[in-house]
Amino acid sequence: MKNKFIQTALILVIGLTLTACGGDTDKEILGHLIEGEIKGGEGTDVTLMVFEDGKETLIDSAVIVDGKFSFETKTKELREYILFFENEVPIILFLDEASETTVIKGSLPGIGENYTVSGSEFSAGIKEYLSFLNQFYEEETRLYNLLQSVNPTDSVTIKPLMAQLDSISDIQRSFAIERIEKDTASPVSWMLLRELIPASGLLGFDSTDLGYFQQVYNGMKAKYPYSEYPQYIEMDIQGIKEQYAQSSNASTNMGAAPEIYLNDYNSKPIALSSLRGKVVLVDFWASWCKPCRLENPNVVATYEKYKDKGFTVYSVSLDENRDAWMQAITADNLSWPNHVSDLKGWQSEAAVAYNVNSIPATFLLDKEGNIIAQNLRGAQLEQKLQEILK
Repeated sequence: MKNKFIQTALILVIGLTLTACGGDTDKEILGHLIEGEIKGGEGTDVTLMVFEDGKETLIDSAVIVDGKFSFETKTKELREYILFFENEVPIILFLDEASETTVIKGSLPGIGENYTVSGSEFSAGIKEYLSFLNQFYEEETRLYNLLQSVNPTDSVTIKPLMAQLDSISDIQRSFAIERIEKDTASPVSWMLLRELIPASGLLGFDSTDLGYFQQVYNGMKAKYPYSEYPQYIEMDIQGIKEQYAQSSNASTNMGAAPEIYLNDYNSKPIALSSLRGKVVLVDFWASWCKPCRLENPNVVATYEKYKDKGFTVYSVSLDENRDAWMQAITADNLSWPNHVSDLKGWQSEAAVAYNVNSIPATFLLDKEGNIIAQNLRGAQLEQKLQEILK
């Protein structure tokens, strides 16, 4: 699930390298002037950093004197800058050739929420976006905390909580699309693209939203040809396409499933191939994986409904602790008999063989042991089983 409200996390999301090509370009271009007018912050240290070459780089530091501070950057080309104040939420700035003198006004403590910015359209857009998200902070935090406290098998409680989160996500998605459509070449639009990814990940992703990713890529590429920005958007597009393809309800044969031959919790080996003749859901999960535990009730319900019609589950745990694995099986009532693990975590031989780098991950096998679909959940899985098992 997304946590959209801590600005330091947002910095990690949007802190991509925005550098120029060419050797001495920066020396030839006069930089931006960033000025601050701060109340209640006399003597406070302020640090200015920039994302370059994929990392956070210190530019300069200053002390607030007579309520003021100032910095000068080394280039006017598009960059993401971050202002850090002592023990405060940082301020994100996007400055490009159109920005002149950028003025930050606010008061300490709490400047991360009460500041205003002028002289930089993009920086003002970021402030608007973060202020919009903040109005949902308390409610989403409450819902997330409730989900953390609920037994993962209690679908009756979980479903309405998820529905409330989905309704908030819909509002945030609409906000993002409206602003993206106004200026697809804005770095703020790149930041807003994250609102198009549902809280549950790509399972609920609307594939048509890839069009917005492409529009922002095209706009940024044309407006900032020297920047690395567009290449990161392109990487996002490719990653989404690959993951979405894996989670789609594929109807074509994807090839024979690699053999898995691991021990169960009684140290008895169970070969995946021993289940030939049944439709099998190979389910990669772990006791420590919250999304896995939340999905388990759906898997249990599907198993109970179709187990007498030729369907079973082969669970591969990426746990490293046997007791935690056993306790989760019992707590989530995973009643099928096929539970295996080599207790190697992400280094599990099975995970490597199936190229699993995130969980939950599932592979649906036909009666001959061929992969016919990946990452089906809930109604999608049941629909596919109805199609296969008639």
